[in-house]
Amino acid sequence: MLRNYLRDAGWLILVLICGIALISFVPDLKIGTIEIKKMDLLSDLRPTKIPIKKKLIAAKKDSVKTNKKEPAQPKKNCQPDITCLEDFSGDGNMKFFFRSLSKTKSEAVRIAFFGDSFIEGDILCGSFRDTLQQVLGGRGVGFVPITSEVAQFRTTIQHQFENWETHSIVSKRNEMHPLGISGHCFVPLPENYVEYKPTKKRSTDFSQVRIFYKNPLQSSIDYVVNDSLHVKTALASSGSIQQFDIYESKIQHLRLSFTETDSLKLYGASFENGAGLFVDNFSMRGNSGVGLSMIPESSLAQFNALQNYKLIILQYGLNVVSLTDSTNFTSYQISMVRVINRLKRIFPESSFLLISVSDRASNQNGKFATYPDIPLMRDVQREIAKQCKITFWDMYQAMGGENSMVKFAEAKPALAAKDYTHLTYWGGKKIALKLVNTLLYEQKRYAKKNNSR
Repeated sequence: MLRNYLRDAGWLILVLICGIALISFVPDLKIGTIEIKKMDLLSDLRPTKIPIKKKLIAAKKDSVKTNKKEPAQPKKNCQPDITCLEDFSGDGNMKFFFRSLSKTKSEAVRIAFFGDSFIEGDILCGSFRDTLQQVLGGRGVGFVPITSEVAQFRTTIQHQFENWETHSIVSKRNEMHPLGISGHCFVPLPENYVEYKPTKKRSTDFSQVRIFYKNPLQSSIDYVVNDSLHVKTALASSGSIQQFDIYESKIQHLRLSFTETDSLKLYGASFENGAGLFVDNFSMRGNSGVGLSMIPESSLAQFNALQNYKLIILQYGLNVVSLTDSTNFTSYQISMVRVINRLKRIFPESSFLLISVSDRASNQNGKFATYPDIPLMRDVQREIAKQCKITFWDMYQAMGGENSMVKFAEAKPALAAKDYTHLTYWGGKKIALKLVNTLLYEQKRYAKKNNSR
């Protein structure tokens, strides 16, 4: 009879396993000079334990490597209802604008207000312009493009148009159609026209229209004022940006059309009424601000030769912040520093004011709250202003900081739309007044400081 060695081997293995398991429960022993350490059969499978103290030290080192130091904020004694400007230039950046405010009774002082959809339709700029003009003088809405995607809800001017080809920062572009200061270039098509009418708002009255164009060959303008005065005239030929002026005591309706348009490029028109303070709204939906680098330096310089801007305001950031894609915005910071330094070179006698991102909210776990990266974007923009040595205004803080957009949207009347991103006209008026009060407050401080020298 054959013996079952397989069964015997199985019993042997079982005995060995039980023995080793029992040994693992035996504590450390010392018999004479012999030390027996406790066995741990699963030691290779267990995660390595780090003492709590070492964990804290490691975490501290990691935080030093990854967290950027928040940019220093200039200390200013501001009155409670004012969010002061932060001038990183050493108090010299705003001098061009502040000095010019004493001349508004005799000449035009202009502000270029660049931004994204937050300022489109004159929601913020309209009240900003109205308030400054009531204090400093001036009537007229300033620059208006030839066509506009927000024409139907802009309340500061009535605007209609047909048969135009549009090139812009955020749409199709062509080197044959160089962009103007607003980031647009408009090419007239057959049977083109554009009409402008003032509204009942104070700032929309105008008696002078300045039309900006480029016309290397020959073209003509055909315009009708107040449905009675009809004039057709040739436009001067030039390879640089020119202006065509129309004067009437009180313009209630203006219709423009253009013929012989093979080389004609149109950019927009400025609506004015003598001397005073004028605010040109250069909003563009979807622009992060980096797109300003696409505007040729020559175009910007030629516009400035005609406009002589004393203050350039930059409002961007909403199109960069995302709810789901958190980032440190390093590439955006580098790009915007280049954009602003380029603008400073092109506009050497202009003051520069960078306005921070506004608050923005979304539904997070069933409750509307501020985007987590909004404060980070605000801090990055402050650092951009610091690197460029210009002035910064914290609009996020001026609104009320965290969850202020929620309060704006739920106010009666509503100060913000239910997208928890854009202002209503009431909200625009509120923020515009805060910005105006800040500028006038700082202008008085500047005058007092310089008169005491």
